[in-house]
Amino acid sequence: LYHSEPFGPVDTVVIVDTPAEMLSAMNVSNGALVSSIACDNIDLAKRLAEEVNAYKVGINQPRSRGDREEPFGGTGASWKGAFVGGQYLVQAVTEGPVGERLFGNFPDYHLYPNI
Repeated sequence: LYHSEPFGPVDTVVIVDTPAEMLSAMNVSNGALVSSIACDNIDLAKRLAEEVNAYKVGINQPRSRGDREEPFGGTGASWKGAFVGGQYLVQAVTEGPVGERLFGNFPDYHLYPNI
């Protein structure tokens, strides 16, 4: 399940004993669209979220899977091409100015919008 990246949504729950073990399990694949951390210590969860190889990380709740007006895409091999969601979808399917660099994960560049 780690490497096959099923199309879902599919939620995988992995129980770990240490933060290092959690990061190792969460980052075993080559990138992710959305991930979540469930933790009683919010400050620890926020610090760990910065180290997870996913575009969006929810803390004690799931993150949007593209159902809002916010950007949706991924990192690594999980997403190739322009980001979608709200204005980003419009930009991805319309012709813009010459030299425009879209937000996305492309072979020659990666440009991520702030979320």
